[in-house]
Amino acid sequence: MVHISDQSYFPLRVGNYQIYTVNETDINRLSCSTSLVPKKYDLKVLVFDSVKNTEGGFTYLIHRYTRADSTQAWIILDSWSARKDVNQVVVNEGNTPYVKLVFPMASGTLWNGNTYNGNAVEDYTMTDVGKSYTQGNGKKFSSTVTVVQSDNQDFIVYQDKRIEVYAASVGLIYKETTQLTYFQNDCGSGNTCCLGTQDPKTGIIYTQELKSYGRE
Repeated sequence: MVHISDQSYFPLRVGNYQIYTVNETDINRLSCSTSLVPKKYDLKVLVFDSVKNTEGGFTYLIHRYTRADSTQAWIILDSWSARKDVNQVVVNEGNTPYVKLVFPMASGTLWNGNTYNGNAVEDYTMTDVGKSYTQGNGKKFSSTVTVVQSDNQDFIVYQDKRIEVYAASVGLIYKETTQLTYFQNDCGSGNTCCLGTQDPKTGIIYTQELKSYGRE
């Protein structure tokens, strides 16, 4: 049996890149009769540099780019950073650090993803360590891990579902975020009554699926 290092689920090396297909629906509606408008685009994540950090390791600098489709040029979206040590992976999304993975990896492991950002405690759960995973686009990965960041399945007031899937030697292959508030007392004069329809009033529905990866 080939041993797969836990560290390989989040490879960090200057020049590494991943390209994803993103489907995103941003929601801010006054009535449930208003149509939702989904967006589809490509996202590129590129490790472009590294610097020594105070922990004695390296922090890797990341640019994220978007484009409407493969016929368009990439446009820079923002800059993130990531660091990895023997115990954990910390990703700075903008200026907010999140503990994305912890080591050693084992199904059922819990940790506070907000350890370093001062937000309320949020328990992440590791599941399906070492399991194979097939994406909706048909791509198969033989060894993956799923991190459930939140799974509040409340379809009346507020839904919060966030998961990320990582593959050995690849990194993040799938991300899903569904954060929705639902219509409550919205039966005003002349408006469609939205109460109890399970229609979202505000929030986001977002999926990010790996399309390709490599090195520049």
